[in-house]
Amino acid sequence: MRHPGLLVGLLVVLLSGCTPLPTSGPVVEVSVNTQGRGVQIAPEPPAEGMTPVRVVEGFLQAMSDPTGNYAVARQYLAAPAATTWDPGARTVIYDGGLTETDGVVTLQGRERGLLDHDGRFRVLSGELGHDFELVEEDGEWRIGAAPEGVLLSGYIFNRSYAMVRSYFMLRGGQAVIADVVHTPAVDLTPERVLRAQLAGPSPELAHAARNAIPHGVALGPGGAAVDSEGIVSVDLIGLPDNLPDEARRALGAQLLWSLASIPRVTGLRVNADGVPWAIPGQNADRVLELTSQQGYRSLSRATAVDLYGVRDSRLGRLSPEGNFIPMGGDGEPLDMAAISLDGATIAQVAAEPGQVRIGPAAGALTSFDSTVRQVRSAQFAAGLLWLLGTDETGDQRLVTLSPQGEVGVIDTSTLPGGIVDIAVDPTGTRIGVLLEVEGQVQFGLVMMDDARQLSPWRALTVAADSGEVLSGFTALDWTSEIDLAVIARDGAGGSVFLVRIDGSRVQDIGPVIGEPVQVTALPRPSGDSVAIRHPDGQVVVYSAHRTWQTATAHFDWISYPG
Repeated sequence: MRHPGLLVGLLVVLLSGCTPLPTSGPVVEVSVNTQGRGVQIAPEPPAEGMTPVRVVEGFLQAMSDPTGNYAVARQYLAAPAATTWDPGARTVIYDGGLTETDGVVTLQGRERGLLDHDGRFRVLSGELGHDFELVEEDGEWRIGAAPEGVLLSGYIFNRSYAMVRSYFMLRGGQAVIADVVHTPAVDLTPERVLRAQLAGPSPELAHAARNAIPHGVALGPGGAAVDSEGIVSVDLIGLPDNLPDEARRALGAQLLWSLASIPRVTGLRVNADGVPWAIPGQNADRVLELTSQQGYRSLSRATAVDLYGVRDSRLGRLSPEGNFIPMGGDGEPLDMAAISLDGATIAQVAAEPGQVRIGPAAGALTSFDSTVRQVRSAQFAAGLLWLLGTDETGDQRLVTLSPQGEVGVIDTSTLPGGIVDIAVDPTGTRIGVLLEVEGQVQFGLVMMDDARQLSPWRALTVAADSGEVLSGFTALDWTSEIDLAVIARDGAGGSVFLVRIDGSRVQDIGPVIGEPVQVTALPRPSGDSVAIRHPDGQVVVYSAHRTWQTATAHFDWISYPG
């Protein structure tokens, strides 16, 4: 039989006068489509004779489990507090620890983020303090002052909450884009995913995405459940009978990709008001299979894996041994290159004149005037080449170039500063930006709608595990559809950080030596390949083995596909 305090003791190190809760530690990202979170925290009820500190520790751990309306957590509260405590008021994620002075147990730290009622994370940066006011009840210590809502240390949040990629349809297109929702791992069920779907996209995502589920549709009495073969059966009410095939396809793709956040899910079957509801493409058993929906997700087209680069005006790639392998050339000026997500299309860019040669990777390239000069960034996204440079007057200019040479201009005048670096996600919709505002470089995100209009600038203030807010941003690139690799500084110096789009995850994968000027990443669901380039051309590559390796060859520009 396990000792009731054993799990608490494993997670919390008791120090004299100060009891810091674990708020950091190594994190290995695992695709949620194949595995769960790995480490789960199992709250246990209070044992006899627990000290005040142990009671508070147990309560803080038990708040990770909402089962029975936080039944285990309530056992740590005195009767009046157990009755009045409202865990639904809010959920705060924090970094901090406990202090005990003369029997008074206080939590001190800083707020990292707030989860709203839909499970969306919003970054916070305020101070946190709470006196639990321990009281004796039937000879045992209990908490007399419950906090407002739920408090989760960053350590416990990372291990007891699951992340859901809740997908919605891009406006004007037939592709899905991910929203991020967090839920207790014990609550990761098809019905929980359906609730996120019915709630619709976040306000930021709504600028560029729509809900393929018609307004007024709700979860029916049959609910949603997954069987032993990974097929989710969903019962919806209010689905229109006259919904056209294209709208049915979009609804099926959106639902199925979202439900794939649950391990084992392979297919979807939908009933409308208890009656089978047809989705084009479903098999003879009325199952829409996940393998048939790959075209709706941009990362499904990610097949190329090599790191490409430019060296002495020649295009090449990095060999497994770290050497430069030239890919030929025609002697034309070449400063940077970009490769499409599937490796099929390549672009060679001469920065100063803004001349671009674009075409099939294994074929002849066609030369076009990009209309931008002094090109600083080149990348492919959603089948287009995105270029950042200046116009003839020297003002910043962001354009897209199709393989046929069609130029599209993105109006960046709404941004409150000059662009230092930019990274466009695989859908061509969500854009990470480093922006110089009043002499400081800020990190943030904007969305682009189908009319090519940018949403209002949203700066994202994020902190490393050390508690230091990231600053000194240099470069960024997408490592997945919801994560970016960012070169920045914290209190310990410069490093590469993997940052989630909502700020809920900031993972330090550095540190780096020197001052790298470029980062490129291979966008994949697991986001595990990153490379940086220094001013002298030295290239260092981070791989799935979670190690940095210095390449033998030097490069003037580097780029992973996409």
